[in-house]
Order: sequence, then C-alpha cells, then structure tokens
Amino acid sequence: MMMHKEKEDGEVVTHMSTTEARSGSPTRMTRNILVISLILVAILLFIAVGFGFFETGQTGADNINADNTAAGSVN
Repeated sequence: MMMHKEKEDGEVVTHMSTTEARSGSPTRMTRNILVISLILVAILLFIAVGFGFFETGQTGADNINADNTAAGSVN
C-alpha cells in the first residue's frame, strides 16, 4: 500500500504503510559523524600505541616462573 491522502472528519489525512513510515534515508551529517568518529578512534589508538600504553613489562610472576624453569632444568 502506497502513501495516500483521505478526508477524515473534514480534514485531509495522509496514510502510509509501516514500511514507508520506518524507512528513513541517512543524511550526509550521519555519514560525516561516523567518518569523523572512526578517524578520532584511530588517532587515539595510534597515540596509545605510540606512548607504549599497551606494552607490558615482566611482572614478578614472570620472574618467578623463569626462575622455576631455570632451577628445574638444572636438576
């Protein structure tokens, strides 16, 4: 059923199907927001990697495991 107009109670009323009512076209602004957000996330990721945020050094547990492995191979 396509959009059509009818007179109800002396007024012209527009009727449309549920598919027509739900279908919206994305605007250029929506696309721009998505592109800018993606670029900002990529920049933040590069900054985090550049400053070594994701680098992990050895922890105390790593040192103990290495010591235990070395001690076990000596026996």
